[in-house]
Amino acid sequence: MKTYPITGRRWRAFASGLLLASAGLLAPLHAQVPSSAPQEVPVPGSVPVTADAGAAPAGTLDAARVDTFLDGLVPYLMAQGDLAGAVVTVVENGRIVTERGFGFSDVAKRAPVDPETTLFRPGSISKLFVWTAVMQLVEQGKLDLDTDINTYLDFAVPAKGQPITLRQVMTHTSGLEERLRYLIVLGPDHPATGEQYLKEWVPDQIFAPGTKPAYSNYATGVAAYIVERVSGQSFDDYAQAHILGPLGMQYASFHQTLPETLLPHVAAGYRLGSGGSNPAEKVTTPGVGGLYASGGSMARFMLAMLNQGELDGQRILRPETVAQMFAPQPAILPHLPRMALGWMTSDTGGYDTRSHGGTTLFFYSWLYLIPERNIGLFVSTNSAGRDGAGSALRAQVWERMVEEFLPQRPIQAAGPGVDADTARDHAATLAGVRWQSTRRSDSTYLRMLSLFSPVRVHPQDDGTITVDGQKGLNGQLLRWREVSPWLWQEEHGRGLLEVKIEDGRPVYFSAGPFASVFGFEPIPGWRSPAWLFPALLVSLLVLTLSAIVRISGVFVRRYHGVAAPVEGRGLRWLQTLSVTILLVGVVAWVLYAQALGAPGAIADFNNAPLLAMQALSWLAVLGALVLVWVAVRKPASWPRLRRAGAWIVAGAGLVVAFVAWTHGLLTTGVQL
Repeated sequence: MKTYPITGRRWRAFASGLLLASAGLLAPLHAQVPSSAPQEVPVPGSVPVTADAGAAPAGTLDAARVDTFLDGLVPYLMAQGDLAGAVVTVVENGRIVTERGFGFSDVAKRAPVDPETTLFRPGSISKLFVWTAVMQLVEQGKLDLDTDINTYLDFAVPAKGQPITLRQVMTHTSGLEERLRYLIVLGPDHPATGEQYLKEWVPDQIFAPGTKPAYSNYATGVAAYIVERVSGQSFDDYAQAHILGPLGMQYASFHQTLPETLLPHVAAGYRLGSGGSNPAEKVTTPGVGGLYASGGSMARFMLAMLNQGELDGQRILRPETVAQMFAPQPAILPHLPRMALGWMTSDTGGYDTRSHGGTTLFFYSWLYLIPERNIGLFVSTNSAGRDGAGSALRAQVWERMVEEFLPQRPIQAAGPGVDADTARDHAATLAGVRWQSTRRSDSTYLRMLSLFSPVRVHPQDDGTITVDGQKGLNGQLLRWREVSPWLWQEEHGRGLLEVKIEDGRPVYFSAGPFASVFGFEPIPGWRSPAWLFPALLVSLLVLTLSAIVRISGVFVRRYHGVAAPVEGRGLRWLQTLSVTILLVGVVAWVLYAQALGAPGAIADFNNAPLLAMQALSWLAVLGALVLVWVAVRKPASWPRLRRAGAWIVAGAGLVVAFVAWTHGLLTTGVQL
């Protein structure tokens, strides 16, 4: 167990190592991708595992080699991405292969990362402990995965058509929309308890339960609350008593107010390693993402899961329960990775992988397991970094380690291919649709994202397609080639993209390792950006020109000493006021969205600006209606051009009002 702050001689040693390893480190990198045919994963020891013909025997990770590999890769990625600190732990066959700390837990104090004691914030990896707690209570007969969750609650969670079950919560198919408000809060105080958060901020359900994957923090919070109600303990205390304590995870806690013994070990959070530190991130419902844990403690959790729920004589789950958790569940698209019970499934270099990631404002983490090889890796950074460097580091470390240390498995084509005409027609069909993620907030102004940044599919000249946001680790858009009807495979990779067809039309698609937790569906035609976005731009142009004409008209009349016509003066003033309100409303929303998009802004949320924006939106709608009223009541003496202009301006106002109505700008209250 060693710590390596990135200073002085470490830089010189790293530079020498980089010269030797540069060819491998700078090669094009690919994203983690799913297997072409998801399989039931064998739990170590439960069934025989057939190794590759040339596979090395189990237990061959050499600690010295792994250390050399990490010492060459991690500092390089940190330097490129301006990251303050990182931790990596690797386990195999019941042993900790290595624990490595890099950089600083506190830059100002020059405190190095200690992989055994420094507390990182693993974010949503916390959810694995919620699922572990749920399954412990299932083992005891206190919970049933297929019972209505409202049976266990003292408030009601909405359901469409059929009740939501814990199985659906664990597979992120509850159908609930996303909620961001109060999920993460900066500073020492919570604005609400976890129970208040769950009861006062109940999201709408946008899908019937069990029909579409849509990752839900809120639903996980409900599961943690169910654990509390059934066990009679707070989730913080339950996790400590039944998971962290038995596994000897000494440097780990779900308590958002940490014990005095752990406070000195908390890593500071940074947007950039070269910048200042930030206030502690607090999670209102700790099970959703509130874990504090060191790399060494996370290693013990990985060892227990790879050893069928037992570590050092302490059992937290039965072997059959671990097998059940690792087993993929049914999915909407059969060729893509399926969600297991709380664990994401994917393919890494041909190896069936179970994993979960975590992202907070300042910490980027991932935990990976390959059960058939009894290998696990945990990686975390305490910085977001430049251009998402924290996210890239956690993926690259894992991908590169599998590539370096496990026997390579050949890439298999998922289909025989399709003819050029079919590929071209299918690509054009997908390109003609504007898509939105199933993981979204539909009842608040965040719906505006579907108008301004819909997901598009783009046909390429070589017969492949690209998809907005689907990038490899080299930062380039992945290219997908159709290998069978409505199934695409990543060029030179294992990843798959699949489309669901109903009545000859594409109704859903997903791709890559995140297919288990969200996908994409068409935006309804009545609010599709294909027509609404251009209409909004034209309307704003009309309103702006109208305002310019009105302002310039005042100066022209003054210059020539001509008085404005008396008839219709009141209507003209109403027009001017309404146009002004509409334009001010649009500008205010743009500025508000920019401010809210700043790092940490949602976590440091203020009610007053949102309430002001909502009031302004209602005024803008009223202004649009006034413009219509003016167009109807226009004086007969107005010139024909002015009368026509009144209707054009009224139409522009109605388009802006339609956007406000259809995209959540008229909601009341402070939900987000």
